[in-house]
This record gives sequence, structure tokens and C-alpha cells, in this order.
Amino acid sequence: MASSWTRRDFLRCSTATAMGLSTPRSLLGLLGGGLAAGGAQAASGDYKALVGLFFMGGNDGFNVLVPRDTLRYATYAATRTNLALSQSSILPLMSDLPPVPAAPPLVPYDYGLHPAMPELKSMFRAGRAAFVANVGPLVQPVTKADVQAKRYLPAQLYSHSDQQEQWMAYAANASPRLGWGGRAADLMASANSNPRLSMNISIAGKNLFQLGSSTVPYTLSTSGVTKFQLMSGNAAANRRMSTFRSLLTQASADQAFEAYAGNMTTRSIDLGLEVDAALTAAPTITTVFPTDALGSQLAMVARTIAAREKLGMSRQVFYVSMGGFDLHDSLLEEHPALLASISKGLAAFDAAMTELGLSQSVTTFTASDFGRTLTSNGDGTDHAWGNVHWVTGGAVKGGQVYGSFPNQTYNGPDDAGTGRMIPTTSVDQYGATLLRWFGASESDLDTIFPNLNRFASRGLGFV
Repeated sequence: MASSWTRRDFLRCSTATAMGLSTPRSLLGLLGGGLAAGGAQAASGDYKALVGLFFMGGNDGFNVLVPRDTLRYATYAATRTNLALSQSSILPLMSDLPPVPAAPPLVPYDYGLHPAMPELKSMFRAGRAAFVANVGPLVQPVTKADVQAKRYLPAQLYSHSDQQEQWMAYAANASPRLGWGGRAADLMASANSNPRLSMNISIAGKNLFQLGSSTVPYTLSTSGVTKFQLMSGNAAANRRMSTFRSLLTQASADQAFEAYAGNMTTRSIDLGLEVDAALTAAPTITTVFPTDALGSQLAMVARTIAAREKLGMSRQVFYVSMGGFDLHDSLLEEHPALLASISKGLAAFDAAMTELGLSQSVTTFTASDFGRTLTSNGDGTDHAWGNVHWVTGGAVKGGQVYGSFPNQTYNGPDDAGTGRMIPTTSVDQYGATLLRWFGASESDLDTIFPNLNRFASRGLGFV
């Protein structure tokens, strides 16, 4: 059948079917680094990677990190009502002593962790994990009065798609929509000696976070490079591939798009072979990862990091994601399994980085659409704003809670209404802290986060 196809049929099939593409921009996405300028390789041993873990749907962070001291726990429990974790069930983070009673004017702060996350507790206690309290998209600092007057607010608060974009975008309410991971790669791609491969690699498909003005992410599956069937490696496949490559170069002068698509497809095949060979030759990681969706993604990130030298990479940004967090119902029944998966996956990934000798070189951070209401809707929570996030890795100044934990009093000063916490730390500050460690200059940070100077602090100091 294939022998009866025309060159046009082959090109149309290769670009529209085999690779699932419909636009030139989509085609570029397979190459990732094809637009980025190459530069001198960074000094040996100067490798750093950021791994972004996005919780799709809005994780309930205020049932992850819970105040354990008596006064603040009572406030939490009164606002959460039937969704509050029992004080005895939460895992103590700061101490294993009984909860400390309030002692005004000096009230000792203590925190507990959801009981489904003992691995994360161990990382925290070992100084390899830290929490950042009450983070969210902000245009500038806001008060409850600002919220009530509807001024200085990000667009479309409490909307899944809009708030996912606000978290991933380089600036709240910015246009065009580019991601802060993508903007970082625009400015820092020359750190890598391989201009063919994007600094940004996604194990979870397309995303705004990694999209820059000249950067698109290179996508891997949890199994590695997605290959053409023509690339199976036997003699017949090699003949088909040779014919296919020849057809890709035969566009006439008046067939500009076909020539462009043919060239890009050829480069994509070559890059796929290069990445696949590097993954195959990389050191074997003996750490055992969970076999669930998140564990499989993190295992692929670890494999790719192990191949960093063969790929010519000194700086990389990875994107993984996990769904199921939009728990308007069954929060207490379904949330624990999600958190257990996160805790086990992050612990395995941390162990793998230690095995590779890269504990100090790889930092993982979390993000999500938004937080959830502290109030119960009966069996779950609704869309809110500020949230708790965490960072892990050997470079993290762990064992601490950064930022300003909110006053969880219902309708209190930090409540925008119905238990929605007003963020006190911006995504800009959170991202700038990570990218400063990653190697971005202060002028880079001003480009990546144009609203950063509106906040009192340009960083949070957790890494």
C-alpha cells in the first residue's frame, strides 16, 4: 500500500497523523530547542534542574499543612467543621510533643501534616522539604478592602482554566500568555551546549508554564521518546525510513509549507533518535519508583536527568502533573490517596537524585489552580485562592514554613469570603526564589516577572 502513495500523501500523513500535528507551531513543539540559540556549555558539574509538579483541579493545601498549636488549630477546626482533620491524626512536623497551649502574648507556632504523607514528613524533618504558606496569583499586594472593592485583582478568580494560566503565566493579567518557565528558558538556553533540545521538557504534554517567546517544551512520555513505527530498527524498517527521509526532502519551490514541514519532521526524527540513544546509555537508576501515574512521570524525569551529560544539558526545567483534586465531594475519602501518591513519589525522586549525586542540584516545587475554601460545602470544598505549596531537594532550606500563614477565622481579615484565603505571597515571589537559585540574574527576574517589584520582598529564601 505504501508504495502507491505520492510524496504529498507521505508528507500529509507524517505531519498530520503520525505526529498528531496541525500547525507549524505544533510541529515546532516536537523540536523544542529548534528556535533557541546555542551557547557555550556551563562548567562541568554546574548542572541544575527545576521540576514543577502541578496539581490539576485545585489541591486542598490547608488540609495538607495544619496548625497544630491549640489556639490556631481551634480556629482551623471551627472554620473547616466536618472536613477538619483530627488534631491527634496530623503528623507533627515541628516537634513530637503534645500540642502547645496558647500562651499570649507569645504563641508558639507548630504545624502538622496530613497523615497520608509520612514520607514528606521525613523529608521535612531531614531539612529536605519546606512549605510556603498562602501563595497565589497577585497583580500586587491586596487587602480585604481591595477584594471587596474588586480592585487590583487577577482576572477571573476561582476559574480553573484562568487560574491555571495565572499560576503558569509570567505575570498576572499579562498578554501574550507566556509561561515563567518558558521565559526563563528564553533567557538562559545558552547555558546548554545542545541547541537542538529544549531546556524545557514535559512529561505531561503541552502546558503554558514552559512556553516562551522562543521556547517550546520537548515532550516525552513516561516510556521515553514517542517513535515513528518506521523506527523499529529491522532491515525492512530501515528501508522504509530511508524512503521516507528521501520523500521529506523533495518539496518543490512552490511548496513552502511542505518543505518546511519536511525539514522539521526530519529534524524531529533525528532529535528523537538522539534523545532515545542518550536515555538508553544513561546510568541505570536502582531507586524503585511507585508505578502509579505520578511515580511513572517522576521516574522519567530522573532518567532524563541521568542522561544530562550525553544530551549536553546544564540547565533543565521539567513539568509533570497530577489530576483529581477538584474535590467538591468526598474530600475526606479521596484526598488521602492523592496525597499518599505525592508523598511516595517525591520521596522516591529525592532518593534517585541522591543516588545520582545530584541532591543539591535538583529542586522540585508544587503548584495548583488555586486553594480550596476553608468552609465545607457539605462533603467537599469549593474553588478559592491562596494555597499551601512545598519545595523539596537537597538545596532547600528545609524544616521551615515560609511566608505568612493566614488567619483562618471565618470572615476574618484574610478571608475574601466563604473561607477563601487572600494570598500573602505572590507566584512572582515564589517563582523568583526558585529561578534565582536556578541561575537567573536580577535583571532576568525583572523580565520574567514584571510585577515582582510591586512586592516588598523579591524572594522568600527557602532555597
